[in-house]
Amino acid sequence: MVNIKTILAFAMGPIASAALGLMTVPAIAWIFPPRDVGRLNMVQVSVSFGVLLFNLGLDRAYVREYHEWRDRGALLKACFTPGFLLMMLVVLISIPFDERIAEWLFGVGHVAYYWILVACVIVSFVSRFLSLILRMQDRGIAFSLSQILPKVILLVVMGVFLLPIFERSFGGLEVAYLLSLLSVLFIYSWNTWRHWVPAVSASVSREQVNHLLSYGVPLIFAGVAYWGLDATSSVALRSLSTLPELAIYSVSMSFAGVGVVFQTIFTVLWAPMVYKWVAGGVDMRRVDDIARQALAVVCTLWTLTGCLSWLTDFVLPAHYAQVKYMMLCSIGQPLLYTLSEITCVGIGITRRSMLSMWSTIAALAVNVAGSLWLVPAHGAAGAVAANTVAFLAFFVARTEASAHVWRPFPRARLYVFVTLAVLLSIATLAFGPDSRLHVGLIWLALLPVVMWCFRAEWMGMYRSLHGAIKSEFLSAEPGKGSGTVS
Repeated sequence: MVNIKTILAFAMGPIASAALGLMTVPAIAWIFPPRDVGRLNMVQVSVSFGVLLFNLGLDRAYVREYHEWRDRGALLKACFTPGFLLMMLVVLISIPFDERIAEWLFGVGHVAYYWILVACVIVSFVSRFLSLILRMQDRGIAFSLSQILPKVILLVVMGVFLLPIFERSFGGLEVAYLLSLLSVLFIYSWNTWRHWVPAVSASVSREQVNHLLSYGVPLIFAGVAYWGLDATSSVALRSLSTLPELAIYSVSMSFAGVGVVFQTIFTVLWAPMVYKWVAGGVDMRRVDDIARQALAVVCTLWTLTGCLSWLTDFVLPAHYAQVKYMMLCSIGQPLLYTLSEITCVGIGITRRSMLSMWSTIAALAVNVAGSLWLVPAHGAAGAVAANTVAFLAFFVARTEASAHVWRPFPRARLYVFVTLAVLLSIATLAFGPDSRLHVGLIWLALLPVVMWCFRAEWMGMYRSLHGAIKSEFLSAEPGKGSGTVS
């Protein structure tokens, strides 16, 4: 069970971060040329790859074992150390190839670009593990502040670049991104020092590390495969298209902020909560209700995006006019991922983590095939379409695997609605430029239909929220319990 105040505390960060993103993304798009925006996307893709690869799946192991280890400082050390040492080894090995790597990633062989990227990866890796402390302790306000501050710093730096004395180069943009990551690390370090300082001197046995690795190692491949699923479109655009097309794709994905907010809030709360249910012997049939309610939110957010996507024309340069048609596909990635986190819960409960890897590899194969087919001819539009179909395959594969190893649950309705959403999004991308008014009216007409189809789920969520808020007020009285929601 999760306290309503905890939910609001964790929600504050993603919501404020998304709101600030609506300012920072257009600012970057107006100040820097599309080639540099495309290069920044490669930095972000590389950082996400580094964190996924080097954590060896032990970030997930930390979440899974948190409630079962007595010495949590030792758990943090056992999870952090192997990946950090591997990362330092790879950095040393890469020294002779720094110029070549910079040339491949950014189209220019400036070694400084590569080493700034290395700093970004290291900072993000450390921040990832420190964030888990706040997440598992339900310290939502501190967690949210760490998401808001980097956006604020990035926005301030973009304002500085408007001054004529500063050169608007990719190097400056990359440094601004590094500064935003450093601000996150500072916040996490300050808020968790009472927990990571004891971890430095904690005693960890080889058997303990091996136990964690046995859970995390399959997730290394699953993590890298997921990065490939997430990054295939960017890599394909970098290799088979142009940096300006990569910039259009990057801005489109950045504007899918509503879906990312939903994904961030839910995934931060979901895993700790569901494993606590398992440890407490809670009836897990409640997952079915949550899946239906999440589907209602997913379909509503998708439809609202279709109704409002035209607003991007007012905040982006003319070069990014295609973004409003791509947003429907872009938002599909975080929404489908979030929904799959609910439906695949059986994989984590049964510790069958290899199934996560195979589900991701299947979706990766779909994305690679789609990107090779569509990107050369259609650029960013082809990349985002391939990505959306791949995430639909990802959702179906994870859901079916969970139903097979855990327990069967109703899923026909899930498949019908998300498949229709994907098909309508791709149709908008294909026909939107020639039938803008008709496409907009279709999405607007769908909004009341979606609300009607999920009226029972909305009423259920309203009753839960109303009861939770009422309990919060009652908890202020002596002898009363705290409010929770399922």
